[in-house]
Amino acid sequence: MKLTPLKSYVFAFLSLGIFLICSAGLSLAKEKPQEAMDRIRSFSIATLEKALQNENAFIRSAAARAAGESENPVLIPFLKKAAQDSYHTTRLFALQGMKNISVNEARSLAIRMSKDLNVWVRGAAVEMLGDLGDGASGNLIRPHLESPDRAVRYSAAGALFKLGDRSELGVLLGGLKGGNSTDRYQAIGYLGKIGTEEVVPYLKDLLAGDEDEIIFYTLKAIGKNADIDLLPQLIHLSKHHNSSLRYQSALVIGELSGVSGLETLRALCKDKDAMVRLSAAVALNKKGSDDCRDVFSEGIKDADYGIRSTTARVLGDLEFQGKEKLLSIAIADENIRVRTSATRAVGMMGGAKAFPLLLSKLEDSQEVVRAYAAGNLIKLMK
Repeated sequence: MKLTPLKSYVFAFLSLGIFLICSAGLSLAKEKPQEAMDRIRSFSIATLEKALQNENAFIRSAAARAAGESENPVLIPFLKKAAQDSYHTTRLFALQGMKNISVNEARSLAIRMSKDLNVWVRGAAVEMLGDLGDGASGNLIRPHLESPDRAVRYSAAGALFKLGDRSELGVLLGGLKGGNSTDRYQAIGYLGKIGTEEVVPYLKDLLAGDEDEIIFYTLKAIGKNADIDLLPQLIHLSKHHNSSLRYQSALVIGELSGVSGLETLRALCKDKDAMVRLSAAVALNKKGSDDCRDVFSEGIKDADYGIRSTTARVLGDLEFQGKEKLLSIAIADENIRVRTSATRAVGMMGGAKAFPLLLSKLEDSQEVVRAYAAGNLIKLMK
């Protein structure tokens, strides 16, 4: 019998007799690889189902998000159930997670949830109709332009634009000028998601303003849509007194092609702010540079759990040799937030090396960590 790489890895664990989940009563040391994997999958699904029944809304939300991260059709009924939860974030994560598994199911769910009582859920559902819709979706989206909630109107205008209807672009452009910073951020965010040559210039204009918060939101919205013409402005902002603007500028420089901005990023690796150093290291990695790699090992051991958590989270998106060793440290961290970030990052990393790390978290003392481990194990064994 020919074994896949993952099954071979499982087989190695079974052969050594150390593949046990004692606290759960799940003993796999004498089973064949496929039998063991089937039992782990069943156990992981049961772990998610239990988490969805928890009285703590935060844990239920984590279960919904973890199910979406599994990318496995077996959890479609689970996500449909989560989409009816009393807590709006659980419903939101269920909707977003369904998109990872089934376009048709996600579209059906979005149509229903476009009438949700919560403004953020409605906005996300309308936005999804624009992402997944067809010619008929415009009729479902257009009534939301009359919503009393600014965020829903923005999502409707953005969704119509994605479907080829540019007639309501003014709704978003008007949003750049009025309302509080949160309202303006919503308009900025939707323009960033559109990201075409038609709308990006409006975002670039905002970088010349004097409101740090709006500049930060704008940099975040521009993201991957940045072009080399922005480099001088980004270098200028990378020296700003506000550390948030420095680290967001670094991330955008990382999206520019070629070697542009390398010296600026190397300098930011020595910034006094840990988040700026981390962002610079991430940007350099995306540019294919090995510079400042030590920032990740320092971040994973930082005294501030927020820095450790963020470091663990970004590692999931990066590629470099030895990152699994850093994640193995983070996944055993005493802080639940760090372990949660690390568990999800290991799931993003995937591959045989992720398997034992995720398996160990099925025994974690915190149910939210166990839920994310379960979802990502299911993904790994698809």
